[in-house]
Amino acid sequence: MTDCAFCAIATGRAPAVIVREWPDAIAIRPRSGGVHPNHLLVIPRRHIADAGADLDSAAAAQRRASELVAELPAANIITSKGAEATQTVFHAHWHVLPREAFDGLLLPWTPQQTARSAAGPSTSTDNSINLIMAREPIPAGPSVFLAGPTPDKSAPVPSWRPEAVRLLSEQWTGEQPLAVLSPESRNGERADRYETQVNWETDAREAATAILFWIPRDMRVLPGMTTNVEFGLDATSGRAVLGCPPDCPNPERNRYLIHIAHRHAVPVRTTLADTAAAALALVAAAGAPAVR
Repeated sequence: MTDCAFCAIATGRAPAVIVREWPDAIAIRPRSGGVHPNHLLVIPRRHIADAGADLDSAAAAQRRASELVAELPAANIITSKGAEATQTVFHAHWHVLPREAFDGLLLPWTPQQTARSAAGPSTSTDNSINLIMAREPIPAGPSVFLAGPTPDKSAPVPSWRPEAVRLLSEQWTGEQPLAVLSPESRNGERADRYETQVNWETDAREAATAILFWIPRDMRVLPGMTTNVEFGLDATSGRAVLGCPPDCPNPERNRYLIHIAHRHAVPVRTTLADTAAAALALVAAAGAPAVR
């Protein structure tokens, strides 16, 4: 169609950032920037109005979207048919949207939701928890820093922090939002300099009402060497709690930290749920009712 914006892109008559090409479809970046830095649109080269207009073309485009999703740990594939279902461009297309735990994105998004996303990264996990990730501004008010080993891309394992955020969210009853400070980067975007990351983590630990150390020690993939140093710096702060699961691969490497914790009256717990509760107890002691 000569008046279709997506047809113009698919035939090279209009510019676009093309990320992937196939004989029957292309994947592009949304011109608006989308609602995630890696948000993609899969567009059939052949003009079809929506996912129900040509089943063979639609199935081919869906397959291409599935190929992209296969490369992601978590994602949505979204397509719409009709204005009532939020379709605004009437050339069928599939949104491929990477997802992260507690990314705050409401689906399907509306113009209001798109405007909210354009204003900045959404950090709200619900009405009472704000997830603040590495190098993002640290807000005032009650907060918990999530200290502990971070998975490395060279040996990928699931992060423990999404579960910690969920547990904190379940137990938090304070009147103010609780900021949960995570040293992991949003969307996996690393700091421009090592010192930038270290300075943010140091500032965030100093600002936190409580510092939750969770150390599921595994010397192969979660050695936690930096965590040892951080715990040594924070053990006497009166704001630290230590969680060391006895069933982790290398519990013997946590014995020294547990000993130091007992010397300085740092609460020691063996489950992540109990460690979260102990952190919120420190927040409560600092003046904010916290635990239910």
